[in-house]
Amino acid sequence: MNIQQLEYLVALDTHRQFVLAAEKCHVTQPTLSMQLQKLEEELGVLLFDRTTKGVQPTAVGIKVVQQARRVLREVQQLREVVQVEKDELVGELRLGIIPTLAPYLVPLFLVELVERYPKLRVQVEELQSAQILQQLKDNQLDIGLLVTPLDDRQLREIPVLEEPFLGYISENHELYPQATISPQDMGAPGLWLLQEGHCFRHQVLNICSPAPVDTTRPFTYESGSIETLKQLVRHNHGYTLVPELSVLSELDNPMVKRFEAPEPVREISLVVHHGFVRLPLLTTLRDIILRQVPERLQAGKAQQKIKWR
Repeated sequence: MNIQQLEYLVALDTHRQFVLAAEKCHVTQPTLSMQLQKLEEELGVLLFDRTTKGVQPTAVGIKVVQQARRVLREVQQLREVVQVEKDELVGELRLGIIPTLAPYLVPLFLVELVERYPKLRVQVEELQSAQILQQLKDNQLDIGLLVTPLDDRQLREIPVLEEPFLGYISENHELYPQATISPQDMGAPGLWLLQEGHCFRHQVLNICSPAPVDTTRPFTYESGSIETLKQLVRHNHGYTLVPELSVLSELDNPMVKRFEAPEPVREISLVVHHGFVRLPLLTTLRDIILRQVPERLQAGKAQQKIKWR
C-alpha cells in the first residue's frame, strides 16, 4: 500500500468513473485500474462494485475511503507545515464559496491573493453550504467562505463580516414610501425568494413570515441569483431582501430600504478543518477582504445575527 494508491482510491470515489478519475490523477486508466486492483488484493477485499451503470464503493470500501481521506489529509498537512516554516506556500488552494457571496467577494480578493502567493494555484468553486461543509470534511476543499455559525466540531470558523439584510422594493409596492422597514412588514405580498437549498433563502424566511402564495398571479418564479431577483423588482414586481454587498454601488437608490435597528445581519466566515495548518494564508485572505469593504461590515459589531438553518 502506498500514498499514490490511496490518491487513486479517493479519486475514483469522488468521480465514480475510471476515465475521469485517471484524468484527474494525470495517469492512464489502465494504470489507475491496475494500482487499485493491487490495493484490493493486498487488503483482501473488494473496494468497488464495477457495473455497466458506473462505479460504487462497497460497504467496506466506504470505510476504507473514509480512512484514506484522513491519511491523505495528514500527509498534506505534513507538507504544508514545512511550507509554512519555510515561508513558501506552493501547490493548490481549493476554496468553496456560496453563490450569494461569490459575485460580490471573489472580485475583491482573488487577484491580490494570487499576486501575494504567485506559486499558489487558487481554485474557486461556487457551491451551496451543505456541499462546502462536506467537501471540507472530505479534504476536497481547503477553505470555505460561507454563512455561519455552523456548530460543527470538525470545522473552525473565522468570522470576517457581518452583512446587513436590506429591502429591495419596487416603486409601485405598498412598502416603497417607507423610509425603513421592519420584520413585521415582511408579511406584505409580493416577496421574491431564492430557490430551495440557498442558505440566504432560509435566513430571509427566518426574518419574516411571508404572505401566502398569491394563487391569482399568473406565474411563480424562484431564482438562484440575487441579481435576477433585483431585476424582477426593478421592473415593478414586488420586493425582495438582498445582502448589502450586492447594493454597495446603489445605497442611495430609494428602492433600497434599511431595517430598523437592530438590523438583521448574516455572519460571513472563513471556515477550515481543524487540521488546517496554513494559518498565515487565512490571515492574509481575511485582511484582503476587510480592506475592500466598508468598516461597518466588519465582524463583531452586530446585535441580531440571523441563523441560516
